[in-house]
Amino acid sequence: MYNILVFSLFIVTAIATYYTASRLSMFGDGVSEKTKTSSAFMGIIIGAAISLPELTASVTAISINSPDLAIGNLLGSNLFNLLALAILDIVFRRHQIMGRTDVNSKLYIYLVIGMTLVVMIGLSLSLPTHLFHISYNSVVLVLLYFGGVKWINARTQQKVQRRKRKNEKYSAYTYKQVLTRFIASAVAIMVLGSILTITADEIASITGLGSSFIGSFLVGASTSLPDAVSVLTALTLCNYSMGVSSLLGSNAFNIMLLSFTDAIYLQNNLFDHASPANLVTSASSIVVILIILYSINYKRKRSNLHYVVPSLLIVLIYFAATFMVYQMK
Repeated sequence: MYNILVFSLFIVTAIATYYTASRLSMFGDGVSEKTKTSSAFMGIIIGAAISLPELTASVTAISINSPDLAIGNLLGSNLFNLLALAILDIVFRRHQIMGRTDVNSKLYIYLVIGMTLVVMIGLSLSLPTHLFHISYNSVVLVLLYFGGVKWINARTQQKVQRRKRKNEKYSAYTYKQVLTRFIASAVAIMVLGSILTITADEIASITGLGSSFIGSFLVGASTSLPDAVSVLTALTLCNYSMGVSSLLGSNAFNIMLLSFTDAIYLQNNLFDHASPANLVTSASSIVVILIILYSINYKRKRSNLHYVVPSLLIVLIYFAATFMVYQMK
């Protein structure tokens, strides 16, 4: 009976996360419209907001002394985010969204690749020196993230100053209303993220699957629901740049959260407690994001069949990585 309750609570929470994420993305678009900020910059804000489940999930994992679950959750969420983008790219293939994405999305890709490489170094090498109990890799990740976001913000704001936007889609709402709803959705996402992590940890115990596998794919996929729904909502609104940018911005924020998780994990360096399986997830993410970079750079019109080949390859890489991590559990 207890097992049924755990699985049921997990499923119900995942559904609630789906609904809340759609509201978060919608009102994030409303905030962007009311404040006349660029879609790419708003992607940073929404990316951070939709990463709140990953934050609460990792904090919860640390509180139950499961550091491998905390790392697997963040890295697994990133890989699942990219899978979701690939699937949505296939669904919206007639729009060829990658070719219509703002060039600034490439800046997120460079940032995410650089941060992921730092993570892989931290997972591969056990450096003897650290700042208190925090790894120097974590310090580098924070510097990279905030430096990169500041650079991207400067680039996008230069463009938005030369462009006027009309307040049309959310004319029925005031700025205060869309902002309040955006914040309320963000808080709800945090609560749901905690519930997802606790139930997923119980599922790991019930099924006998390892924390790396559960963290990378079950919790990772669940806490990535807001990211997937956010992209779907943005694409439905024909805001392609915000959709792709919010997802890539979320990936960068997720990696930065490893530093925060490292800071609150008081039992020495967090990376020293990670399973080698996380290297597979990280390496797969880099390969996938390079494929996405190729799709964004390829601006020429293609047939639908030719266009979806990169996204189909991403799907294959995801399931290959899933199998490899399962074998290493």
